Amino acid sequence: MIALFKHRWNRIAVRMATLSFCLGTIIMLAALMADNDFIITLGIAFFVFYVPITLLLLFILMVNSLANFKDIHEHVMTFIIVLMNLPIALLYINFLNF
Repeated sequence: MIALFKHRWNRIAVRMATLSFCLGTIIMLAALMADNDFIITLGIAFFVFYVPITLLLLFILMVNSLANFKDIHEHVMTFIIVLMNLPIALLYINFLNF
């Protein structure tokens, strides 16, 4: 899938989104299996660090898409992939009944 992205920042964003999705899923599954509050605290800390990094990354992607407007389809696909993680994270928090 990375081969679909020509621009370096788009590849970085997709890799970061994939890594954060996998890590968030592992933390959520571990929190569901364990009765330990440390894992839930770890998941909340991960979410708190993830949101500002994602906002900064979205700003960089916006500048990159304005600079390279001819590849707007690639940029829109990157935005969708990055933004999909936020509702998934909120769904995971709902699974944990906060």
